[in-house]
Amino acid sequence: MQQSKHILTPGQQAYIGWGDMKNWFIPVAVVGLSGLGIMVASERGREKLRYAFDRLVEHGDPLGEFNNFLDDQLTSIQRALDNLAAALEDGEQA
Repeated sequence: MQQSKHILTPGQQAYIGWGDMKNWFIPVAVVGLSGLGIMVASERGREKLRYAFDRLVEHGDPLGEFNNFLDDQLTSIQRALDNLAAALEDGEQA
């Protein structure tokens, strides 16, 4: 059984085929933008966009709410760690 040896020279890409993926960026962008264009061109598409935008405005900023939740959780964790550190220091001094 022969093992193939792949030796990369400086400047070569480590992942074979990764360079080919760069060629997909423009076609995917064109398809995405044309899909948005078709959606805006039809009355039904505009209604869907208005509905989605109204829901976003109505419910506020979900990422901001999630960020506030995470801040509260981190503050709670920090308080618990501070209490634990204080208890350990008191235990060492006794």
